[in-house]
Amino acid sequence: MRKIPKRLVRVGALVASGLLVSTVALVAAGQAGAAATRYEAENATLSQAVVAANHLNYSGSGFVDYNNVAGSYVQWTVNASTAGTAALAIRFANNGGADRPMDIAVNGTVVASGVSFPVTGSWDTWQTKTINASVIAGSNTVRATATGSAGGPNVDFLDFSLVTTDYQAEDATISQGTVANNHLNYTGTGFVDYTNVTGSYVEFTVNVASAGTVGLEFRYANGSTANRPMAIAVNGTVVASSAAFNPTTNWDTWNVTTVNANLAAGSNKVRATATTSAGGPNLDRLRLVTATSGAPTAADLLAKVTTCSQISNGKYKTDSEVSATIPVCQKTGAVFWKADMDIDCDGKVTAQCNGSTDPWFQPDTFCHDSTGQPLNAAGLPYVVIPSASSIWDYRNYNIGCGTVVAVIYNNQVLYAVMGDTGPTDIIGEASYSTASHLGIDPDPATGGADSGVTYIVFQGSTRVSPIENHDTATSLGQQLARDFLNKN
Repeated sequence: MRKIPKRLVRVGALVASGLLVSTVALVAAGQAGAAATRYEAENATLSQAVVAANHLNYSGSGFVDYNNVAGSYVQWTVNASTAGTAALAIRFANNGGADRPMDIAVNGTVVASGVSFPVTGSWDTWQTKTINASVIAGSNTVRATATGSAGGPNVDFLDFSLVTTDYQAEDATISQGTVANNHLNYTGTGFVDYTNVTGSYVEFTVNVASAGTVGLEFRYANGSTANRPMAIAVNGTVVASSAAFNPTTNWDTWNVTTVNANLAAGSNKVRATATTSAGGPNLDRLRLVTATSGAPTAADLLAKVTTCSQISNGKYKTDSEVSATIPVCQKTGAVFWKADMDIDCDGKVTAQCNGSTDPWFQPDTFCHDSTGQPLNAAGLPYVVIPSASSIWDYRNYNIGCGTVVAVIYNNQVLYAVMGDTGPTDIIGEASYSTASHLGIDPDPATGGADSGVTYIVFQGSTRVSPIENHDTATSLGQQLARDFLNKN
């Protein structure tokens, strides 16, 4: 097994600048949706109904006449980019002298029965009836069925759009926090400042039509240099005891953290409580979104890095005595390389990592922990990034201390952090703890893996803080990995 070449250069750690938080406000509930997609009725599936064009002001090439038959229907096939709530807007005309109610079904299930389609004044005058309904990702059927002997109204089209529900923080219940607007890019009329108080909270009242699991997406800004975790509770029960709200570069830059939770049908209380003396982040709003799926698998991630768009100016060696064959590659939101794993044991002196166990031991690391001390290679999964050079400069890609790295080996995924820098011409090295977690021999003199290790480095200002918190690295890494899969 090859020996491990050691870092020759140490550079000062990267530190993000911070700004002082001021007052905060929470956002009121509101609905917003993407632009609607129009589905003409004359192009849908019809039963006991006919296409006509003998009245004015329709769109497309005609409209559908329900032919005065109970049970006649129009059925559209629509596509949803994600699962969620959709607005179903049906344009209709009714000059029959009385209401012509219809049942609306989605994917075979009636979601609204006896929906009123009242008289509109003439067959040339059109109105729109909108209902909300849950849809699945991909193809869905929407059926409008006449329930009376007069049939349904004349139907022109269905406008289909996904709906999001926003709850502004400044309109929620606030304890030991204040409403502010002294930073940029918030939504609504302001945001909430948690005023650096442990136990300060914002509590939203949210409503859902039916019970189930949803994603609670919190939009926040954190211009400090440290994570400001919060406990998320639903109806008095904590569903996430330490949700990460990591730094966002400055107080004008906003990011989101999403927590899955089960909501009851009807009204629910969602509370976000600061758990440290720094308080929470600035909180802009809560949005109900589709619940995030489970943690991405090794296969999920590897499927996105099968080809390389090279960004390095040349290639790296895996060891000093071999030729350079490893490029650094670019994907949306991340860079990656496929290499070996040498063992880095530098940093804090431990029983596993010291001058006796490691012939190349150095008592320092490029990045330091929250107390200013070198990292603990035996206890913290971290990755060694090549020092900046003409081959590639990680600093130009928004990568620094605390950046999350997905390390994939033997069908396993481990989320580590950037913790050290190495030689300018060698790539493929990680801490003793990283190797141990992945089942790789972590011996600094004889261990490591000769090949088969993929490193995906997530770009951006979102970093693990404090850097030594591996649980935060894992939760944040899973979130970033899901974003990576969605973007690629």
